[in-house]
Amino acid sequence: MNTFIYLYPETSFFEVDLVAYFMKTVGNVTILTDDDRIIETNEGVRVMADLSIDEISAADIDVLVICGGNTDNIKKLSQLNNLIRECQKKNKVIGGICAGKNIVTKALCIENDSKHTQTLDGTIVLSPGNEYVDFALAIGKAVNIYKDEADYQETITYFKLFQYPDNAR
Repeated sequence: MNTFIYLYPETSFFEVDLVAYFMKTVGNVTILTDDDRIIETNEGVRVMADLSIDEISAADIDVLVICGGNTDNIKKLSQLNNLIRECQKKNKVIGGICAGKNIVTKALCIENDSKHTQTLDGTIVLSPGNEYVDFALAIGKAVNIYKDEADYQETITYFKLFQYPDNAR
């Protein structure tokens, strides 16, 4: 499973950190950006990108995640929009959170004013920034990373409800 997380200067990395953690359990996580190899996030963290958008195609991707942040800093928005559309044509999972949600909906001409995380057509996950846990859970569900319903519920218990699962005590 190849997950690509698109970051750009002044991106809000906290929104996708849990997605990266979950997806690393089933494959590779690659940080994708315009041409900048080092991205400074809104949190003041510097993240080194693995690849630029020029170096990949939709065929390389299983999951594409677009982070929120200051989208005015995206230099190659038309390329990103094309990549999103190509991923949709190939039935790849596409996630957009916060401002990333707006990018995805515009690229795919989707009307969406939901204030909560939702999955459309089983492959498009859209979320407001404050539901980053729900976003990560929904991305995981869209690509079937959970062993079974009990595993999914255990993940919810720990990451969303902040409780230890019964079997961890």
